[in-house]
Amino acid sequence: MLTEEIKEYIDKITPKLQERFDKREKVLLIAREVIRYSGETISLSHRLKKKEAEEKYKVALQKLEELKKIIDEYPELLYGDVGTAYQEISEASIVYSMYFGEKLKTAEDLGIPEIYYILGIADAIGEMRRRVLELLRKDDKIEAENTYKMMEELYEILWTLEYPKAVVPGLRQKIDNLRRLLEETNHDLFLAHLE
Repeated sequence: MLTEEIKEYIDKITPKLQERFDKREKVLLIAREVIRYSGETISLSHRLKKKEAEEKYKVALQKLEELKKIIDEYPELLYGDVGTAYQEISEASIVYSMYFGEKLKTAEDLGIPEIYYILGIADAIGEMRRRVLELLRKDDKIEAENTYKMMEELYEILWTLEYPKAVVPGLRQKIDNLRRLLEETNHDLFLAHLE
């Protein structure tokens, strides 16, 4: 009978579905931890607390490895917070490297898809603005100018990525926002030189 055959099939696949559900819950938890530790790495880097930033960064990288193992087994779970986690660890890697001169970890080093790394670069430019403002507050105009030049160069590099939204989702919008961010930062530098 049809209903019995369907019930038998459902009974057979239910353990697989439950396992996938359990892995999904674990993925969401770990992704949020990667996001949190990456954010703390960035925040501590801005405050020049290298030791603490390094500790948080190492934890973020460990959590990333846990996350990737599950995603390797269940690639269909790579969406939402997982993509955000990949983007945040990319941003943290760039900011950490910028502040402390450590070797930059690329998408290949992190073992994540390039699209998330590219989006992380865009977000890191926003963190560089924060650095420029802090340097201006400390009256370090030369280093502020150097950081602004880095922002401009990275913007120009990203701007060359003229791909459709389907290839790098969200990049076009980020680039548009970065243009405004660069103009505001340039204006802040101009005002600082008038003082």
